Amino acid sequence: MSRKIVEFVIEDQDSRDFGKEFLIEEMSSLDGDEFASETFRIMGESGFTGIPQDVIAMGCAGLATYGIAALQTANRDVYVSMRTTLLSTVYVPITDPNGNTDKRKLNPKIDIEEISTIRQLMDKVFSVNFSFFSLGDVLSSPSQAEKPKRRQRSQKQ
Repeated sequence: MSRKIVEFVIEDQDSRDFGKEFLIEEMSSLDGDEFASETFRIMGESGFTGIPQDVIAMGCAGLATYGIAALQTANRDVYVSMRTTLLSTVYVPITDPNGNTDKRKLNPKIDIEEISTIRQLMDKVFSVNFSFFSLGDVLSSPSQAEKPKRRQRSQKQ
């Protein structure tokens, strides 16, 4: 199964980035776990107190709830590193003269004109990687007996 890729278009007509398209690719499970762990470490070191203990205990579900706000409490170097990690999953779609499509890595210094676009992209990357968690899912997880059966992989013929 391939990683999820989500198209994101800037829709603010007053933005210099209006109409620009971006592709956001889901992080690998390992990268997502490392990112979540690093975010929680940053929160602890910076004394971030904006998240209740029960939400922190929810792990990635809690992270999805608070997102970028937690990162903004870090020192500059750490924040820049985390922002770079988030934006490394963003691509720009390109089409050659023959109509063939491909993608290239985002270059924020060239591809983005507005600060608000960077924030929107970072929020969307969080959403793509962590929105499948919700507080309701964690708080009302099924008992062992009620857990769904493992999905069977389709066999190629």
